[in-house]
Amino acid sequence: MRDNRLLTCAKLVKGNKAVDVGTDHGYLAVYLVENGICSSVVACDINEKPLESARRTVSLAGLQDKIEVVQSDGLDNVNKDGVTDVIMAGMGGELIVKLIDKCGWLKDKERPVNLVLQAMTKSQTLRKWLYDNGFYITRELACRDKGYVYSVMQVEYTGVTPEYDDDGMYLYGGRIDIHDEIGYEYLKRQAQRLRKAGGGMMKSDDKKEYGEWLLHVADDLMRGDSDG
Repeated sequence: MRDNRLLTCAKLVKGNKAVDVGTDHGYLAVYLVENGICSSVVACDINEKPLESARRTVSLAGLQDKIEVVQSDGLDNVNKDGVTDVIMAGMGGELIVKLIDKCGWLKDKERPVNLVLQAMTKSQTLRKWLYDNGFYITRELACRDKGYVYSVMQVEYTGVTPEYDDDGMYLYGGRIDIHDEIGYEYLKRQAQRLRKAGGGMMKSDDKKEYGEWLLHVADDLMRGDSDG
């Protein structure tokens, strides 16, 4: 497997039975089993076409007894028994929020599940929702893949919702380490986007204050003032 996003996701899997939501070709599921990271994986997708690809991948690897391929909208059709990890990668942050929000057993503190989340877009929306809903980002890694830089979050449910202070460094930088080469690149790109957006808003009287805030956040990100 050569996909750096999925390889980074694999680094944050820490249990015995994982669910790969939106499995696509099933490459991550096979990688987790072949490398002894998990003894079993549920590979699920809402669409039949990627499931056909996943079944072929699993069959070619000879892992039909260890990888279950399931058609499911998120975790709707997944049996939660024994699940230690849930991976949601390659989708927008808003969709990840929707899938987590409708799955009550991810909030069971008696049977904690390790969440591995990789948002293609709206990572700040995902971070804010996690913060506001009792989920804690324990670790976050940056990865470079096909010319883009992404964040992969390791998340656990604590049920604790601290007072939210609209911390822009957390929203846009998360727990990315600025001293890591790819982490620095991630934060730099985030800062560039914020400066572009903030600069545009500065030209409008009704958006000027928010634009100033975005520019301030961009500066803080490059000073390493995030929680990373």
